[in-house]
Order: sequence, then structure tokens, then C-alpha cells
Amino acid sequence: MLTSSTWYRLLGVRPDEARTVWLFFLHNFLLGIGTILVYVAANVMLLENNPERNLPLAYGTAALAMMAAGRLYTHFEHHLPLQKLAVRVLLAVVALAGVLGILLWKGHSVAAAVAIMAGYRVIYLLTNLEFWGVSAVVFDVRQSKRLFGLISAGDMPAKALGAGLAIVIHAHTDLLYLLLTAFGAYGAALLVVQATLRSHDVEARPVGRRQRAPGTSAWRQLFGDNNLVLSICLSLTAISAVTTGVEYSFFVNVKHKFHDQATVMHYVGGVLVLTYLLAMLFKVGLAQVTLDRLGIRRMLLTLPGTVLLGLLAFGALSWAHAGESLLLVYFCGLYLGLEVLRRAVFDPVFLVLFQPLAQPERLQAHTLAKGYYEPLGMGLAGLLLYLLPAREAVAHWLPFVWMALFMAGALYFLARTYGHYLAELQHSLSQRFSLADELRTELPTETTTTTTSATPTDL
Repeated sequence: MLTSSTWYRLLGVRPDEARTVWLFFLHNFLLGIGTILVYVAANVMLLENNPERNLPLAYGTAALAMMAAGRLYTHFEHHLPLQKLAVRVLLAVVALAGVLGILLWKGHSVAAAVAIMAGYRVIYLLTNLEFWGVSAVVFDVRQSKRLFGLISAGDMPAKALGAGLAIVIHAHTDLLYLLLTAFGAYGAALLVVQATLRSHDVEARPVGRRQRAPGTSAWRQLFGDNNLVLSICLSLTAISAVTTGVEYSFFVNVKHKFHDQATVMHYVGGVLVLTYLLAMLFKVGLAQVTLDRLGIRRMLLTLPGTVLLGLLAFGALSWAHAGESLLLVYFCGLYLGLEVLRRAVFDPVFLVLFQPLAQPERLQAHTLAKGYYEPLGMGLAGLLLYLLPAREAVAHWLPFVWMALFMAGALYFLARTYGHYLAELQHSLSQRFSLADELRTELPTETTTTTTSATPTDL
């Protein structure tokens, strides 16, 4: 029988890291339960009436709300210690979940559905920023490569559970109970993060760094001199736009195939359960092995490369005049494949890219990418979907044209991102050795050997 130490060794967890990993896993599990329950409630309402127009409207509204929330988070990120910020963010999430419950209880209009979807996206953003803000400070570069995939897998079983509820719950009275359950899950997550903060010194400390070579981008005022942050943000914008477009195509085609609301939710819920279970199994069992064998560059390019091939396959199906049932299988496979790759392969590796940065710069870059450029991609997709021509034949294939262009752009920027990541990593390592040289030359000779080990470890 395998002991706990054997399991930890198989998962790449060291004995002194076990409690921290469990706290983060549980924290992410509770956030995942709350988030997916709000997601189910929002989509049940949006799919009831004219999803072709309501979904793009919800995407655009949610993008604006996320940008505003991201800007607000950035303000407090600069003025509050990370410990206080994490707690206050979760308090805001608990309050927002309560507001959404009241909104659902009071009305069932399209405006209420759009508002609930926007609220879900804001909650998703805030919990994401809070979770990765704390974990990015607690774990260093080496730990992040081993553990980010594991701790981020905590929300996968929770989301599979929530998606399963979508199969049996599709009445407004039941949706209210979902939001109340989400309210409780966020409250429990607040208790877990407080336990994490008590057991760790969570503080983003500035680190002295050598001046990097100035960037040549015209957007230096937005990104400073960091080409890594620029390429990360642009690639994330493109991927967000494609993800939104694929989700829209999947939901709308399911709605066209199964007009009954209960059948729609059975199908969507089943696909979501399968998606999250596959993502969880891959994250826990294969992500570390795959990262060691393939490396960061290949894993970064796996998502855009695979999805681009999937989008191009739609052209072959259209040319062959595929039937409605075959197209539904295609949309299901495209959505499932994109979500599994994004959650199990891309997201953990994507977050590793920020680790060579100094802690304050790391948090600011992550907030910029998630709080502005990811919503920007969603907003662009929502606008393009809302402006689709009325002719069904054109509206059917036009989204796949711009999604393929966006994904090709993501492939290009991610290829550049890896080069900038290596440059940033080299810059961080050179800073470590330069500080060691300074200590060696400035301190007395007899104490040099005992002081050169006091080099920065957070690289």
C-alpha cells in the first residue's frame, strides 16, 4: 500500500511543502465550487431566450466590468499589503455573490441574466488574481514549475461537481440555492486563505535588479521596458477572443439542436463534467511529466497549434456539407479540447512565465494580463459576434475566419514569449551572481566565504 510520502513523491511534493500545497488545493477547490455554480446560474438564464444576441451582449458587458474591477484591484494592489488585499478581495466576492442572489430572486429578465454573467466574470477575475497573487509570492521559480499544475487542479473536481448540478437543475428557484451555496463556498475559502496567511510571510518584496536593456516597443508607456509582459498580454488577448468564440459556437449549436431547455442543460452539463474531469486527471497525473519531457516552449505552443488545426478542420467539414449531428460532435470536441488544453496544459505553464520577474513586478504583470488584456479579448469577441451579419450562411463561417487569425497571432506571440522568458531568466540569474560579486569585493576577505551564500533566492 502506498504511503502518503510515496504519493507526495509521485506528485513532486516535498515533505515540508505538503501542508502549503493542501491549503492552496483546498482554497482553489472552494473557489472552483463557488465560481462554477454562478456560471451555471448565468448560462441557464442566458440560454433560455435568443442566445445568439444575449451571449455577445453578456460578453461585452462582462469585459467592461472586468476591466473596471481589474483597474480597481491594481489601485489597491499598490496601496495595500498583499495579506490585507487577499482578505478584502474575498470579502468583496462574498458580498458580490450575495448581490447576485438577490438579483436572481428579484427578476428573471435578460438584463438580470446579463448582469449575473458580468458578476460571474468579475468574481472569476478577482478570485483568480487573489489566488495567483498569493501563490506567486509563496512559491519561487523552481517550486512553481513543480507545483502550479497541482495546486491549480483543486478547482477541477469542484467544477465537475458544479457542472453535474447543471444536469439536474434548470429552474429559477433551484438557481437561487446554487448562488446561496456559492456564497457559502466563498466564505469557506476566506477562512482557508486566512489560515494560509497565518502560516506564511506573504509579502511582495522589491528586489534590486540590474537595469535591463530598454525595449523598442511603441507601447512602452503601458508595459515599461519589459518585452516579456508585452508578448504575454497580446497572446492572452488572442487566446481569450478565441475561447469566447468557441464557447459561443458550442452553446448556440447545442441550443439549435436541442430546443428543450432541460435537454440543453443535460448536454452542456455532461460536456462540462467530462471536460473538468479530463483536465483534473491530466493536471495531477501527467502535467509534471509532460513539462519535464516537452519543456515550456512546446507546452506553450500546444494550445494554439492544436486549436488552430481544429478551426481549420471546420473548413473541411463545411466543404463536405457535414450534417447537423456531425457538426454538433465537432463543436463539442473543439470546445472540450480547447478547455482541457487551456486548463491542464496552458494555464500552469503560462503562470510560470511570470516567475523570473521581481515579486512586485510579477504581481503587476499578472494583474495587467488578467485584469485588462484577457477581458479585452473577450470584449473584442463579443463585439464581433454581436455584429455578425443576419445571413445565416455567412454568420456560420465568419467567426471561424477571425478565430483562426487570432489563434495564428497567439502562436506567433507565444513563440516570441519564450525567447523573452529566457532573456528575463538570464537577467535574473545575472543579478544573482552580480550581487554575489559585489559582496565578495566589498566585504572583508575573511568573511567572504560565509557571506556569498546570502544571495537572493526569489528568482
